[in-house]
Amino acid sequence: MSEIPHHHSAERAPGDRGAGLGLAERDRVRQTAEIYLRLFSERAELDERAVRGLGREALEQIDRVAPELGEEIQGIAAGSGVDAELIGALNARTEVLAAGRGECSTVACLGNLTASGQPIGMQTWDWHDALADSWLRWTIDHPDGRRVDTLTEAGIVGKIGVSDCGVGLFLNILGHAADGPPMGTPVHVLNRMVLDRADNASAALAILAGAQMSASSAVTVVAADEDGGCVCTVELSPAGPGFVTPDERGLLAHTNHFLASPGREADVMVRSGPDSVLRLDHARRVLAQVAEQPVTEEAMLGVLRSHRGGSSAICCHPPDDAGFGDRWATLATIAIEPAQRRMRIRPGGPCGRLPTPAGGTSGADPGVPVRA
Repeated sequence: MSEIPHHHSAERAPGDRGAGLGLAERDRVRQTAEIYLRLFSERAELDERAVRGLGREALEQIDRVAPELGEEIQGIAAGSGVDAELIGALNARTEVLAAGRGECSTVACLGNLTASGQPIGMQTWDWHDALADSWLRWTIDHPDGRRVDTLTEAGIVGKIGVSDCGVGLFLNILGHAADGPPMGTPVHVLNRMVLDRADNASAALAILAGAQMSASSAVTVVAADEDGGCVCTVELSPAGPGFVTPDERGLLAHTNHFLASPGREADVMVRSGPDSVLRLDHARRVLAQVAEQPVTEEAMLGVLRSHRGGSSAICCHPPDDAGFGDRWATLATIAIEPAQRRMRIRPGGPCGRLPTPAGGTSGADPGVPVRA
């Protein structure tokens, strides 16, 4: 994907908003659903009947915590022609897959260290390269005047993003021994709830901490609050929330294992993906070196431009012989400056290499600035 598909919604009713996206991105939503059905089958041993059942459970949970997003999902189903239960399963894809291996890395720093005097965050979004053409940017103008901008997968209501209240979110998969049924709040829906509802960092943390989870994730909040802004990672798991704040310099890095209680006592990712520890160490050390000068977006990009570890690197690319379900690639690199209400999305890795669904690569893209 060398160009970023963009859908802009201004419909007043959630169902109409979803239907507009579903119709405009009909082929992309269908493609995404087909790929996930294969992933659910091969990685979680779930047939379509079981996936639909989990999708129904997800829809029930979504209607309970965010009925407006339930309406939006029904609209996406109507517009795209994909069954609502499958759209529900897409929105709960982390919960359906019960986490599994993930490779995302996030770095952030407070405004006292940046050239702009405002906080900045950046992450690599690493996922199956079969989905390299299945994501898009979605800008939503709400009837109350609020604007939300999110990078997400077609058919899923949210993921990484920023709101015009100056609240930005990043997302990393985690794994906990208690992950699994019954279905909790899908983390992608939870992130969209934060973007839609939170006026500041405190409100964002309250929404995240109050959620009942059935799959673990780390959500990093980067917000344009007073006194240099706010940076905090909320580690979500069935055991309850844990919190990771910046070090004494104002730097924060997070990969795919728990750093705080209560989650770290039953972490499973350090066994299945110990590369997370090495990626965290590298990010911390290089970020500290970068912070000796005023930090810029380009400098943070350099922190993440590491291929150490091959397909397990911060900037990761699958080996040619890797099979479906094991082809991890950096699909996008995202920087958020919440004070400017700006998200910049670079397709592919920090190195500029672009993945394709077939596993090939193409040239670099300079990045597309987005203002929420």
